[in-house]
Amino acid sequence: MLNKINHFLATGFYSGHLPAAPGTWGSLLMVLLIFFFPLLNNIYLLSALTIGGVAVANFEERQTGIKDDGRIVIDEMAGQLLTFYTLPTTLPVLVGGFILFRLFDITKPWLIDKVQNLPSGWGVMMDDILAGLTSLIILKILITLI
Repeated sequence: MLNKINHFLATGFYSGHLPAAPGTWGSLLMVLLIFFFPLLNNIYLLSALTIGGVAVANFEERQTGIKDDGRIVIDEMAGQLLTFYTLPTTLPVLVGGFILFRLFDITKPWLIDKVQNLPSGWGVMMDDILAGLTSLIILKILITLI
């Protein structure tokens, strides 16, 4: 039972099983959740997803034996949520944040690529957390300038 619950969480309510680009589906799920439930954009959920995500991803890797399985999308969900932390959840911000986050998550420039070498759940989560932080900083600068 614990394996099934963990898999449900690790795969972002099974969105990680959708065909082609599971990380994009996990990110899109978080954007839709924030759009329809803006109160989810808070430090408590962000902390739970980030810290809990390390444990969930670590457990999932142990169960499947697959390192950083593409179906694990709790990391994308946490990183995408961080992208919008303290920002207004307007449609332009959500679309811009989604695009920025996916860009940094896919290309993994500089330090974002390096943290993937951390062990188990930490390696799974931290590249997406850094992609989310980078996206948040850029969005804050853009919003200030506009």
